[in-house]
Amino acid sequence: MDRDRTRISLRIRHPSRPAAELCEALPFAPGRTWDVGAPRTSPKGMPLPGCNADTYATFPLSEGTGWPAEAVAAAAERVAPHGERFLAWRAEGGTVAFFVGWFMAGGNSGDLFEPGLLARLGALGVGLSLDIYAGADEEQ
Repeated sequence: MDRDRTRISLRIRHPSRPAAELCEALPFAPGRTWDVGAPRTSPKGMPLPGCNADTYATFPLSEGTGWPAEAVAAAAERVAPHGERFLAWRAEGGTVAFFVGWFMAGGNSGDLFEPGLLARLGALGVGLSLDIYAGADEEQ
């Protein structure tokens, strides 16, 4: 039986800080970023209507097979040294979350995010966003 895959990114939104400042504050390689007030663009750089309502930065953290809750726990350990910074950004109106892409190999699947893990995320100021892709194949 094929195993489920997960892809986890740290996703930060902030109402006023520039993306460069968020990126410099963390030791992770950034993915997509934009600044509040800058013209909107698609992921491929094509212009979109309007301006960005907030600053945005993503940081890819992990990708692999296995249980999503285990991958989230490992990601929480990676970001744990930055929890105070995350809480400060949240106090300024920002959001910090793990964006978890859960690619199911087929059929029914599930996982349990135990209260201890959820409490750990809460203590770090990290939300949990799950995107579930049922019947996903290895090409995604």
